[in-house]
Amino acid sequence: MKRFLQLGLMTSLLVSCSFIPKYQQPNVEVPERWRGEVAESTAQNPSQAIPAQWWTLYQDPVLDNLMGIAQRQNPELRAGLERINQSRAALRIAGASLLPSADASLGAGRSRTNPEIGPTVTENNLSAGLAISYELDLFGRNRAQVASARASLKSQKYQQESLKLVTLGDVASAYFNLIAARERVRIAEDNLKNSRDVLHIIDVRVQTGLDSNLELAQQRVAVSSSEANLASLKQLQSTYQNALAVLVGRAPQDFDFTPDRTLFDVPVPHIAPEQPAVLLERRPDIHVAEQNLMVANANIGAARAAFFPALTLGGNASIAGTAFGDPSTSILSLASSLTAPIFQGGRLQGGLDQANAAQRELIENYRGTVLTAFREVEDALAATRAASEREVALRTARDEARRAYDISRKRYDVGTIDFQTLLDTQAALLSAEDLYAQALEQKLSSSVDLVKALGGGWQPPLNSSVSIDTGNTGGASVTKPDKRLQ
Repeated sequence: MKRFLQLGLMTSLLVSCSFIPKYQQPNVEVPERWRGEVAESTAQNPSQAIPAQWWTLYQDPVLDNLMGIAQRQNPELRAGLERINQSRAALRIAGASLLPSADASLGAGRSRTNPEIGPTVTENNLSAGLAISYELDLFGRNRAQVASARASLKSQKYQQESLKLVTLGDVASAYFNLIAARERVRIAEDNLKNSRDVLHIIDVRVQTGLDSNLELAQQRVAVSSSEANLASLKQLQSTYQNALAVLVGRAPQDFDFTPDRTLFDVPVPHIAPEQPAVLLERRPDIHVAEQNLMVANANIGAARAAFFPALTLGGNASIAGTAFGDPSTSILSLASSLTAPIFQGGRLQGGLDQANAAQRELIENYRGTVLTAFREVEDALAATRAASEREVALRTARDEARRAYDISRKRYDVGTIDFQTLLDTQAALLSAEDLYAQALEQKLSSSVDLVKALGGGWQPPLNSSVSIDTGNTGGASVTKPDKRLQ
């Protein structure tokens, strides 16, 4: 009895053995603040936390509906869910190595012997068996494989969150691109109508002798150029609509989408970013890199355990007879096997070296992912600031171009300016209005890029290995763009 207890205690100590390295988060230099941080929120634009459904900051029910459809129907997101299911099944397969395995067998046969001399002999053979085996995980190889599969499952879940953030960001950008293209088409149509009206006026003036055929030809060129520009913008509008259709999982041929919102109805969020250290928690792709590193740690443990013996316990029970009711033979056997590597030609050492190199690679990948995240936030902050400044400047340019065209049109009607001046102010107005619409589009798109760079409204898991003192929290506020286009 004493020896049995000693054997059990020794076995339990061996089973608790593990060669998995202790996980340590790689050192990455984290800046104290953002270089391109936007200005503080004002009383008119109070800050608020970015919600999980971050697209609601744009206060657009049409966009909310598109986001819901994309989450259900986007092919890449649906494929990502199946990748999670594959990883979950892989974890179940790996976990089976920690449990005993049992196999049952059943056999039946019939033989007939017909000798040259003597009677024919017919025999029926029946057999049944049960085999049970269990590998004692003495050095933690199987548990390391389970830990690797578990970390892979977590990594795949975080990858799905990262894919969701990117995909929904693409939906928002495609939607804003579409309504901006529709606005640019409207501007081009108004300009074409205006050009045709001027062409009619010039035609009348040529007939009365006030203008020459030169002015008439110049305006016809302007009308043709406007028609060509309109055709290009309509093509661009179709391209954005087709892209949006694919993102929401619809065939472009069946996606007849005409948003009733205009570019000037969508509020532009003003995002106040949190401290840079918080980004380590808020970006799902950083968690992906971290879980991949944990997979590498577990693989090192499995590679180390492969150098040590493997002990397998097993038992077999079988029964055989010639027919039902006849005497049968039963066999019961217990066996154990100990397998220890002696010479593998460097295979085991190569496996360990490969696992260590993979871990070092993933450490650098983690650092690179964090640095890329910092860069993307800085780029988005710079783009957001530049887009706001550009929108203000182009709004002024548009207003002045409209005023200049109205004055030149009246002066041309009374003959105080030449036609070339009218033509120049007409072209300047078209350019200013189109550029202002593009500036609003860029302002919306840059805000989406900033939301994506900051991790959106994704919340980290409670058991995350990273603990960050958040300090001041960031937020978002919205303002309406200028509507004075008509």
